[in-house]
Amino acid sequence: MPIRICLAQSEQHIDQVFRLRHQVFCEEGKYFEVDGAEIVLDQFDTFPASQLFVALDEANQVVGSVRVTMDNPVGMPSDEYFDFRAHVPQDSRLMSVGMFCVAKPHRSATVASGLLLMCSYYAMANKVDYACMPLNPDIGNLIRRVGGKPVTEEEHMVPHLNVGFLPYLLHIDEMNETFVHFAKQNIAYNMIQSYECMIFKKGEQIIRKGDIGDCAYVIVNGSAEVLHPKTSRPMAELSEGDVFGELALFSSCNRRTADVVATSAVRAMVLPQKAFLEHIKTSPEASLSLLSSMSSRMKSVLARDCPDGVVPVEHLSAEF
Repeated sequence: MPIRICLAQSEQHIDQVFRLRHQVFCEEGKYFEVDGAEIVLDQFDTFPASQLFVALDEANQVVGSVRVTMDNPVGMPSDEYFDFRAHVPQDSRLMSVGMFCVAKPHRSATVASGLLLMCSYYAMANKVDYACMPLNPDIGNLIRRVGGKPVTEEEHMVPHLNVGFLPYLLHIDEMNETFVHFAKQNIAYNMIQSYECMIFKKGEQIIRKGDIGDCAYVIVNGSAEVLHPKTSRPMAELSEGDVFGELALFSSCNRRTADVVATSAVRAMVLPQKAFLEHIKTSPEASLSLLSSMSSRMKSVLARDCPDGVVPVEHLSAEF
C-alpha cells in the first residue's frame, strides 16, 4: 500500500493529527492525563514556525505525524523540556522535532523512517545545524539510526508527562548517510520545493493508465518501469533523478496513458501540477532539462521497440 508523506494543509488532516496524538499518547501510552478532550495540541501548533508532516494511507487518512518547529523569538517546544542550547554553539540554527506518533496498524519502518526522512530533508533545506528532540526512550533506537544521540542517559520528567524522556540532539553534519543522501537528492531534484513524497513497495503501481494526472514525480531512490499501453511489456526504465508523469499535465484531458510500476522500493517526490507548470514557465533551464529527459526516454523506447526505424503509431501518442 503506497504511503504519501507531506505537510498537513487541510483542516481535516490537521484535526486527524490532533486526534491521532490523543489516541497514541493518551489512550494507548497513558503519557498524558486524559482531560475529557479527544485531541492533543499546544500553542506551538499555532506558530508559523511549526510544520506538521503527515503520513497518509490510500484512503487519504492520517496514519502518522511529526511536528518540526524552527527556532524563533518565542522559542521552541523542546525548550520546555530541556536546555538544549547549553550543548550547542551559540550561533547554531536549531529545529525542534516532536509529537512523533504512528497509528498502531502502521507501526513499520516504512512510515516511521519516511516521516524522519522528510524531517531530515526539511532540516537540510532550511540550513539547520542541530535538531533538538525530547523523546520517549522507546523510540531511541530509531533516533539513533538517524544519528541522534542522547545528551544524557538519565531520563527526565516534566509535570505534565507520566513518562520519562531522553533529550536527543542530532548534529545535521553527523546524520546517518542514508538520511543525508535522501535529503541531498531531494534538494537536487525537487525543483519546486514541495515537501511531499510517495513511498512504494516493489511491484506497486505508481501510475495507472486512464487515471487523471494531477502531478509529476521524480525518483529519489529506487527504480520503476513504464509498461506498453497495448501489450503491458516494459517500455522504458526509470531510475534515480528521472522525472515522469509530466506529459499528462500538458494534455487537455490530463489522462495517464501508460502504467508505471515500481521494480524496487521507490521514494519519489511529488510535483503538483500547478507548481510544476509554473516552474517550467518561469525557468528556461528547467524546460530544457525536461525536454532533454523526454527526448532521451523516447530514444530509449524507440531503440528497444523499433530497431528497424519504423515507428508504430501508438508510440507517437504514448504519454507517461
